[in-house]
Amino acid sequence: MARELGKHTEILVDTGIMSGADIVAAIALGARCTLIGRAYLYGLMAGGEAGVNRAIEILQTGVIRTMRLLGVTCLEELSPRHVTQLRRLGPIGAPT
Repeated sequence: MARELGKHTEILVDTGIMSGADIVAAIALGARCTLIGRAYLYGLMAGGEAGVNRAIEILQTGVIRTMRLLGVTCLEELSPRHVTQLRRLGPIGAPT
C-alpha cells in the first residue's frame, strides 16, 4: 500500500502489534509508525506504570533484536525485502 500511495501519505499501523518484530515489519512495509495500545494496556493492567515501562522495554528489545537479525542498524535501512509473509501460520492441514 505504501508503494501505491507514495510519500504523500503517512501510514500508521494500529492493529495487531504484539512484538518488536511486528513493529519492524510494519515499518519495513512503509508505515511511518505503529500504535501499541494493546501492549501498553496489558502492561498497565499487569503492573501499573512499572508494567507499562516493562511492556515498552520488551517491545524495544524485540525491535533491536529483529533489526540485528536482519543486519540493519537503523529503521531507515528497512525495506519490504526484509519481510517474508508466511502462507501457513498454523499446523499442517489446518484451515488457513
